[in-house]
Amino acid sequence: MDFKQLFDKTDNAVKLQFLKEALQKNEALRNQFAMYCHSAKTTDGINNIEKKPEKIISEAFKKMKAELESLDFENIDWSDYVPRHSGYIPEYEAVDDMAEDQLNDLFSIWKNPLQDLILNGQMLRATCELLGAYDACFVVDIPGGDDIFGDMTSELLQRHHLLLLDLIHDAAGAVTSAKQAAGVAEALFSHYHKKHRGMQDYLKHFEPWMINVAGDRESAELIHSAMQKNSIAESLLPGLVVKLYSYHDDPEAWVRKSEQFIYDDLDVARQLLSHYWLHAPGLFLEHGKKLFKMHPYELCDFFRERLFPMFDQEFFTDVLRYETIHKRSVVLYEELREYLDDAGKQKFIDEVREEDVFWVRVLAMEQRFDEILAHVKKEFRHTWHFTELISPILNIFPLDAFDMITQNINYAITHEKGRDTYRRVCEWLQLAQQIKQEQDNVKNLIQTLYNRKPALPALKEEMRKAGVVG
Repeated sequence: MDFKQLFDKTDNAVKLQFLKEALQKNEALRNQFAMYCHSAKTTDGINNIEKKPEKIISEAFKKMKAELESLDFENIDWSDYVPRHSGYIPEYEAVDDMAEDQLNDLFSIWKNPLQDLILNGQMLRATCELLGAYDACFVVDIPGGDDIFGDMTSELLQRHHLLLLDLIHDAAGAVTSAKQAAGVAEALFSHYHKKHRGMQDYLKHFEPWMINVAGDRESAELIHSAMQKNSIAESLLPGLVVKLYSYHDDPEAWVRKSEQFIYDDLDVARQLLSHYWLHAPGLFLEHGKKLFKMHPYELCDFFRERLFPMFDQEFFTDVLRYETIHKRSVVLYEELREYLDDAGKQKFIDEVREEDVFWVRVLAMEQRFDEILAHVKKEFRHTWHFTELISPILNIFPLDAFDMITQNINYAITHEKGRDTYRRVCEWLQLAQQIKQEQDNVKNLIQTLYNRKPALPALKEEMRKAGVVG
C-alpha cells in the first residue's frame, strides 16, 4: 500500500492525533504550522513577515556586503591559518588556501541562520536574505580577490549559487503554503525590476529556488499569476514555467509548453526527451540527435543510458564514440570497435592522434604494433610517457624494446641525479624484466647498475625497494 492509499483510508481523527503529536515533539514543525496558518489568514504571502521584503533585502545586503568587505587577500591575517598538510608550502599556495578557507567560513556563517529560517517556516524571509546576499556578492570589491580567484565576482556568485542549492534540500522538507510561495515569487520579481531588470542571468540564478517553491498546483497557479503581473517573460524562466505546467489538467499542455523551450534549456530538454523516450520514440530520435550535436558533453550520459544499437545504431555509435574520446577509455573503445568498419576505425585513430598514450593503446588493440614501434623510436628520449608507450610492444619487438630501455637508463644515470631519477630508472628496469627473450641481458644490466663505480647508494636503495634486486 502506497502512502496516498494509506492516507486516504485513514480516519481523520487518527490523522489529527498524529499531527498533534508531531507538532508537540518538533519545534521547527510547530513554527512551520504557525506560519502556514498565519498565511492562510492574509490576502497574500507578503503580510506574514514583520518587514516589507525590500527592507529585509536591503538590510541583508548591507550586512553581508560589510562582512565580505572585511576580507583582505592582499594583507592576510595569518593568526588563524591552518596548513593543509605538513611540510613546505609555497607562500602563494598558502595565500590561496587561506583565502579559500576564509570564503568557506563566511558562507558557512551565512548558511546556518538561513537554514533556521527555512526550517521554521519563514521561506519568504529566507528568500529576501538570499536576494540581499546576491546583491552583496555582485557589487563587493575584495582586495586581492581577482589575483587569487581570477574573477572575484564570478567566484562569489558561484558560491552563492551553491549555497542556494544546498538550502533547497532543506526547503524541500519544509511545508510552504501557496500564499507563502506567491510572496516569494512577488519578492523576487519585484526586486528583479528594481535592481536587475534585463539581467536574464539573475532570474536563471534563482530558478532552481522557484522550482522548489512551486510544490503544488495552487502554488504554481499563484506563481504564474505573479509572473504575469510583473511582466516576466516565460522565456526567462523556462524550467520554472515547465514545472508550473506540470500541474495542468491536460498532460499535453505540459508537452506543448516543453516543446517551446526544448532547445533553450537543457533541464527542459532532458525532461521532454525522457517523455518522448517512453511515449514517442520517433520524436526522441529526431530531437535527440539535434540536441546531442549542440550539447554533446552535457547530454552524453543521458543518451548512453537510453540508447542501444537496435534502437538506432548510428546515433548509438555517435554517442559512444564521443564518450570514448572524452574519457580516453580503451574499455569503451573495445565496445565501440564492434560498430566500426576498417574506415571507421582509421578515422577514429586519426581523430585521437594527439592523445599520445590513448592513441598507442588503441593501436595495440588493433594489433598495429609496427606503428607503435615507429612512434616510440621517434619519441622515447623525449616523452614523459615512455612506460605507457613501450609497454604494448615489450614482447613484440624485444630487441628494440630492450635497446630503448637501456638507452634511457644510461642517459638518466649519466646526466641526472636524485631519487626521482633513480625511481624512474627502477620503473624502466621493471619494464625490462617483462621482456621474456632478454632475461639474461636484463640481469646483466641490473648487476652492472647495482655494482656501478663510483657507487650510487641511493640508486641501490631504490633498486631494493622496487624489488629489481634481492
